[in-house]
Amino acid sequence: MRLNRRMFLAAATAGAAQADQTKPKLLMPSDQPDELHFKLMWYNPVPPIDQKTWRLQIKGLIEKPQQLTVAQLRALPQETQNARMKCVQCWSSRTTWSGFRFPQLVELAKPSKKAKAIRIDCADKWYEYFSLEEMANPRVMMVLGIGGQPLPDKHGAPLRLLDPSKYGYKSAKLITAITFVEEGKGSMACDIGPYYSPDGRILAGYDTPLDLGGKTKRKISGGEIMDY
Repeated sequence: MRLNRRMFLAAATAGAAQADQTKPKLLMPSDQPDELHFKLMWYNPVPPIDQKTWRLQIKGLIEKPQQLTVAQLRALPQETQNARMKCVQCWSSRTTWSGFRFPQLVELAKPSKKAKAIRIDCADKWYEYFSLEEMANPRVMMVLGIGGQPLPDKHGAPLRLLDPSKYGYKSAKLITAITFVEEGKGSMACDIGPYYSPDGRILAGYDTPLDLGGKTKRKISGGEIMDY
């Protein structure tokens, strides 16, 4: 189902209020994209993370729990990837992302045979689940940089996820912990409103690319947008 902005705002606001009456707040982006042509969305805004003290916790069904610094993550084999991120609000933008692939963390953590999925937790209380098979997709990236620069606070520094085959809400930002678990259990977005799917796969429909002027709708077939 494709949402217009009014439907999206109503569903998200109502769902967020029902999920937590006191703390998390879903703040929608302004109508003006940033310099990289993204509209920014925050679930529960928090102060910028202190990257000197931040640690990525890797835990759960693994042999070797880890607490990794930003420097340690940057020491992993780094790659760049040009990809379009598609929002469920029916806009998108394309840029160059940089970071490392999830199998690098698998190698460090040594998950047990029972581990079939991960839970990602974020500083703003957002969470996502992915199967290990999904995370092994070569287009999935653990992002440390965007547009040729280190990932800025407003885009989820120091670490965020990119899965260009799924709507942007699955590409969690402000990541603080990754827990290896036996099975996935959906998405925080599903707690907010009924218009989200647990796996977040981009459906066939329409898209408005903000990096290409933001005035023309284009038909898409579903999955990662590769045509423009």
